[in-house]
Amino acid sequence: MSNVIGFLERMGQDASLRDATRDKIEETMHEAHLQDDVRSAILGEDSRLLSDLLGARAKVYCLIAPSRKEDDEEEEPAKDDDEIRSSMQVAPRVQSFG
Repeated sequence: MSNVIGFLERMGQDASLRDATRDKIEETMHEAHLQDDVRSAILGEDSRLLSDLLGARAKVYCLIAPSRKEDDEEEEPAKDDDEIRSSMQVAPRVQSFG
């Protein structure tokens, strides 16, 4: 498996391999000693088959949701812009001449 990962890493890093002909890619895979089924999956661009051959896990997604409030707690109503402005206090501006 490490030779497959190494090959894919090399292919991603080497611009000449990314744009190489099919023959060049096959030659490079042969040099990397990849198995025939792995070669077929790569050449066929079959990521599902390649994942299966490598024993990769299915994608796992994690979600963290905020906790729910207890029913007996009352939620405060949201303030609108006018209420917010009226509750703000503005400090007097002080100028010093001196």
